[in-house]
Amino acid sequence: MYDFIFQKKYLKKIQSFYFLLIFIGIIFIFRLFYLQIYTEKYILNAFNTSIKQEIIIPERGNIFDRNNHLLVFNKSIYELLVIPMLVDDNLNVIELCNLLGINEHTFYENLKKATEYSKYLPSVFIPYISKEKFASIQEKLYKYKGFDWIKRSLRDYNVVTSANVLGYIGEVSPNIIINQKENYYQIGDFIGWAGVEKYYEKILRGKKGIRYWVKDKNGCIIGSYNHKKNNIKAISGNDISLTIDWKLQNYAEKLMFQKKGAIVAINPKNGEILSIVSSPINDPNVFLDFNRSKELKKLMQNTIDYPLFDRTTQACYSPASTFKLLTELVGLQMGVVNKKTNFVCYKGFRFKNKIIHCHSGFNGIPIGIETAVAISCNNYFAQVYKRIIEKYPNNLTKGVNEWSDIIKSFGFGNYLYNDLATGEKGIIPNGEYYNKKYGKYKWNALTIISNGIGQGEINITPIQLANMVCAIANKGFFYTPHIIKYINHKPIINSNYTTAKYTKVNKKYFNIIINGMEKVFSIGTGKNFKSMNIRMAGKTGTTQNFIKVNKKIISLPDHSICILFAPINNPKIAISVIIENGGYGAKWAGPIASLVAEKYINTYVKRQALENKMLNNGLQKIYTHIAQLKNYTNNKIDKKK
Repeated sequence: MYDFIFQKKYLKKIQSFYFLLIFIGIIFIFRLFYLQIYTEKYILNAFNTSIKQEIIIPERGNIFDRNNHLLVFNKSIYELLVIPMLVDDNLNVIELCNLLGINEHTFYENLKKATEYSKYLPSVFIPYISKEKFASIQEKLYKYKGFDWIKRSLRDYNVVTSANVLGYIGEVSPNIIINQKENYYQIGDFIGWAGVEKYYEKILRGKKGIRYWVKDKNGCIIGSYNHKKNNIKAISGNDISLTIDWKLQNYAEKLMFQKKGAIVAINPKNGEILSIVSSPINDPNVFLDFNRSKELKKLMQNTIDYPLFDRTTQACYSPASTFKLLTELVGLQMGVVNKKTNFVCYKGFRFKNKIIHCHSGFNGIPIGIETAVAISCNNYFAQVYKRIIEKYPNNLTKGVNEWSDIIKSFGFGNYLYNDLATGEKGIIPNGEYYNKKYGKYKWNALTIISNGIGQGEINITPIQLANMVCAIANKGFFYTPHIIKYINHKPIINSNYTTAKYTKVNKKYFNIIINGMEKVFSIGTGKNFKSMNIRMAGKTGTTQNFIKVNKKIISLPDHSICILFAPINNPKIAISVIIENGGYGAKWAGPIASLVAEKYINTYVKRQALENKMLNNGLQKIYTHIAQLKNYTNNKIDKKK
C-alpha cells in the first residue's frame, strides 16, 4: 500500500516535469517564430555591423519658366557623417584632419556639436564636399570607425537674380524635425526656405530611397546586400514650370537699376504672373554653400534696404491716385453718381478750413468722369467719396461698410490665397474700424475723405494692385494671381486658379473708367510715355511718405506709382509699378510700366531714348540721403538702449 502511494506521487512529479518542459518548449518556439517572422530588430542589429544602409536623397525637381527655359537644376555634393559613440578612442585625429583638410580645433568643435545632438544618431560632420575631393576621402574612410558619408543634391541656379521668386533651400532646422508629421526629414536634410522652393517643397523634393551594402570586417563595401532585393528606389521630385516669362522678368529687373520698389505683371485672361520683381534684387546663388548663413545674416541685418523683404507681396503702400478708379466704380455701383456727373474744381477740395489741393490745371469748369480720371482731379473723387459715405445720412457706418465690401471684392483687404510664399492683407477699413478709432458718431465723411483719393488708412500690396488692374481689364472679374503653370510638364488642375472671381461692380460701369484710363495718355499724366503703336489704359499715382527723426516727422520724396493694361481691346498684360521715393507717377513708374507692356506685347521696344533713360538712371543719391537719416535714427535708438 505504501509503495503504491509513493509510486503515484512519483508519477505525478514526472508528469509535472514533462508538462513544464513542454510549456517552456512552446514558449521558445513562439518566441523563435516571432523573432523570425515578425521582427527585424536583430536583423537591423546585424546590419549595423555588416550592412551599410545608404539613404538615397532623390534628385530635386528642376524649375523652368513658362517658355521651358531652365532656371534651377541640381549638382551633386557629398557630406561626411559621424556617429559619436562609434568613434574609436584611439582615432588618429591628426591623420584624419589632414585627409579632410581641417584643423584639430574644427574637428573637436564638429564632434562636440554632433555629440550634443545625439551620441547614437548620424550627424553632418563636414558638409558640401565636392565630388573630386570626396574621391580621395572615400578611399581611406574605412580606417575611421564611426564616420560615414552621404550623397546629396545641391541647387544650382542658371540665373543671378529673382531670389524673391525662386527662393532657396537650406538645412532643415531641429524645430521642423521635431514637429514634422510625416517623419521625412533628418538632420542634415535640405528643405525649401523661401519662394517657390518653399511653397512647392513637397512636389520638388521627391521620395527618399534606401540602398543596402555588405561590408567586410574593415568596413569596406564588398557588394550589394541580398541581390538588391531590399533596396527601395528613390523617386525624383517633379519638375515645375512657372508662369514667369524669364525674358520679361530679366528686362523688368534691369529697368529697376538703382531703384527700390516692385513690378508685377499679370496676364488678366488667366491670372498667370508674367513678371514679379522686388528691388533690391538678390542673387539666389549666394545662398548655396558654406557662406549661406553668413550671407543671410548680412542681408537680414541690412535695416536700411531690407533686401530680403519681398516688396511685391509684403510691402503695403498707399495706392494714391490709382485708387480713384475704384472710388468712381463704387460710386456708380452705389448709385450716388452716374456717367454724366460733373464737379467743378477750384484748385482742390475744400472743407472747413482745410483743402486737398488739385494740380490738374482745370479751374472753375465742370469736369466729367473720363477727364477726371485722365487729369487725376482730387476734387472730383473727394466729392464722389463724400457722396458714397453720406448715402445713408443717418448711418455713415453703413455707407462705409458698403464701400468697403465692394473694394474688397477686388481682392483687397485679405490674402490672395495663392502659391506665393509670402503675402499681406493690406488694410481696407470699414465702419467699425472708424467707430473704434474715433468713437461712434464722432466722425463723418470729411474725417476720412483722404480715402477717396487713395490715401488715409488704405494700404495695399503691389500684387493686389496688379490684380485690381486685371479686374478692370476684364470688366468685373479676375483670376487668382498664381505662379505655377505646369507640374511635371502637365498643366495644373486647380479650380482656385481657373475659376473667375467676380467683383461687386456691374460690368456696364467699366467702360467709363477704361475710357478715362486711355485718355491718361492723350490729355493726362501719361502723355510723355505714350506708346505710339499700342493702345494702353493707365493711371499714375504719387503717394506721400514720411520718416520720424528726433521726434519730428520729416517728409521724404514721394513714391512713384503707375498701373496699366494693354492692349485695350484685347488685354494681354496688366501691370503695377511702385518706385520708392521716385516722385510723380509719370516720372519713373509710368515709363517703366509702359516699357514692360511694350516689351511683352511686341517683344521689342521702339522708344529707345525712354528705355535708355530708365535703364541707366536711378535714385541712388536719394537713397543715400534717406539712409543717412535712418542711420541717424537707428543710432539714437541704440544709444537709448
